[in-house]
Amino acid sequence: MNEWVVRSSFPSINIEFKDDWRDRVEMNRPFVFERVLVADRSAAMLAYNYARYQRTAGAAFALPGSMNWWQPIRNNVVAFAGMDPEVGGGTSSKPVITYISRQGWGRRMLLPEHHKKLVEELYKLRDEYGYEVNVVNAEHMSRVEQIRLAARTTVRQFLFLRRHCRS
Repeated sequence: MNEWVVRSSFPSINIEFKDDWRDRVEMNRPFVFERVLVADRSAAMLAYNYARYQRTAGAAFALPGSMNWWQPIRNNVVAFAGMDPEVGGGTSSKPVITYISRQGWGRRMLLPEHHKKLVEELYKLRDEYGYEVNVVNAEHMSRVEQIRLAARTTVRQFLFLRRHCRS
């Protein structure tokens, strides 16, 4: 998904790596950039939110006003997937809950009995309250389908309980 998010939000972006910068140094010429973003994965892994979510981008969400900077990027990705950016984000008349199952993934899976119980409880929310509940395997969905479902999802909770998982 990284390429999808980056290219849909910043279509003219140029991503460079260590070898690119080494080449620039060898040219012995000055380069002037209008804007540069330098990402340091190892530094991001030290942040509190990385420990919570296991995502290097998590650190940025802890910054004051973080949702303000993320909303235009989210809207670009959603529009690129062919949807109205106003969809989701809490504007739905009923909650849309999505559980991305990793049971067929081969690692970091819930114990089968815990997965079954989670799905049963989610379907109870659907049956008792009329919530929309989606239980999906993302690896069987196209990127567009994944983005569209994520855009519509209004309940976002990330679960990772190691004691409920098998390696």
